Amino acid sequence: MASEISLEELKQKIDRAEKFYLVDTREREQYEHNHIAEALGLAWGSDFEKQAVHILPDKDAEIIVYGANELCERAKKAAEFLQSHGYVKVKIFSVGILGWMEAGLRLEFGRES
Repeated sequence: MASEISLEELKQKIDRAEKFYLVDTREREQYEHNHIAEALGLAWGSDFEKQAVHILPDKDAEIIVYGANELCERAKKAAEFLQSHGYVKVKIFSVGILGWMEAGLRLEFGRES
């Protein structure tokens, strides 16, 4: 199973402009409504596999996935899929966008990936 990354750790990575992929696994409409500013929209579902190969070509890159919150299974399933397909540095931001919002951190609205 993928390890988890805390809100503080993710914020520090973003603040330091570290190189990694941040993937929002919620539905496209949810992503378009709001998302963490650096995130790519890659909804968990039947097209995830086809899209992941193109959007995340580097299997050695650090990838952090998130969904709505701790109860959301999308990020866990996406992380499991990525790991089973050879991605080696996958983490889950388990508090998801709701935790990010509760902390009052920056969101972006309406951008497509």
